[in-house]
Amino acid sequence: MWRSTGITIILFMPWFIYMFSRPYNLSTAILWAYTALSCFVLAFILYIFLRLIGRLGRTDMRRKLVVFTRVYIRFHIAIALIGVASLFMHMKYMLSNGWASTLTGQLGLVAVAALVALLATGYLRKIKSSGKRRRYHRYASYIFLLITILHMLI
Repeated sequence: MWRSTGITIILFMPWFIYMFSRPYNLSTAILWAYTALSCFVLAFILYIFLRLIGRLGRTDMRRKLVVFTRVYIRFHIAIALIGVASLFMHMKYMLSNGWASTLTGQLGLVAVAALVALLATGYLRKIKSSGKRRRYHRYASYIFLLITILHMLI
């Protein structure tokens, strides 16, 4: 996990240098939110790959997707951690400027609570993998995704 996290941080380093060189204002905070969203979408794509592998049967495409997914799965946690760090930067600005009192801000706080549940289920799944823990992690990701979409739309 540490190697994949290091590789992911190196790949994101030009973007982080750009983000930290910008003045810290609302547009930068929104860019941090988009960075977090992009990372969470990249982490969620793993589930789509796994579903495709289960449905493709014994095809050449399935074999190629399995090989790709074995590499991609190593970066799932690292990408999610970068998403959490980016979300923290977004929250830091929004909370310091009083945005938590708005409906959008309150939905954002609910989304953060859903993210905490998602991270907790992911950690439990990492400790001991079982079908039950996998389902909890998947359902927590659906809930987080739904609340995040509501937060963005309102």
